[in-house]
Amino acid sequence: MSTKQLTAQSKLIGEHPKSGLFFDWFECEDTPATARKKHRKLTNKGIKSATLVDYLSQWIIKHHASEARMARIERKKQILDKHGFARYMEGKVPFPIKSATTQKGNLGEIILAEYLSETSGLEILVYKLRYNPNVEQSMKGDDLLLFEKQNIQNRVIMGEAKFRETKNKKALDDIVESLSNKNLPISLTFVSDRLEEIGNVALADEIDDLITNLHTKKTPVTYVGFYHSEPSAYMTIEKHLDSDNNNLVIVSYGEDNPTQLVKNSFDKAIKMVMK
Repeated sequence: MSTKQLTAQSKLIGEHPKSGLFFDWFECEDTPATARKKHRKLTNKGIKSATLVDYLSQWIIKHHASEARMARIERKKQILDKHGFARYMEGKVPFPIKSATTQKGNLGEIILAEYLSETSGLEILVYKLRYNPNVEQSMKGDDLLLFEKQNIQNRVIMGEAKFRETKNKKALDDIVESLSNKNLPISLTFVSDRLEEIGNVALADEIDDLITNLHTKKTPVTYVGFYHSEPSAYMTIEKHLDSDNNNLVIVSYGEDNPTQLVKNSFDKAIKMVMK
């Protein structure tokens, strides 16, 4: 029995899902890899927009608000009438409702986080968007960190997402620069502090040890860039991706009118919180 050869992309981030939302949503192609170019091209298979928006709106809420916070909002909803609840929620919606730019960036991070959790089996330990002091602005620090929870020192995935309505080379160059193998995750102390706050001291200690291991190169980092743009976005990656980081994979997702998907997903999330 012949074993299927894994692509360079699959070795780093895992194989594309064989079932579930990402299987239904994305056609996946790992384009021929070189030492300087590893690209996973995702395109829309034709999933119904309403189905997709249902999933994405739930993810928007999950990544921006803890279950306890959503339960608190729900309790207020039961107590107050519609007008009173709307007034109570002014300035309290846990995700951006005014800044389309922040929405686009946040949704890219969320899609990449959920996709990599599925392909790699690694986990998000802290949903950083829940801690944004100003939801209308993008947060500083790493877009995304995933860990192997059972063995924190084993490996880390560091991700960066970019959205461009019209594809351009500069956004790709920015991803490649921020995911240079000279750049180590800068948000580990933030992760450690949040874990300690919620009482997970053992895991916080593990993250502190990981910081040392990364500096001494004992723990490998996989770098993943997500480029969300128009249908021909993959051409920009294929033509221009050139990185000396052997552990970098660029995942591109091109679709017609990507801006509309972001808007529809956030509009649905707002309705779910406010209804």
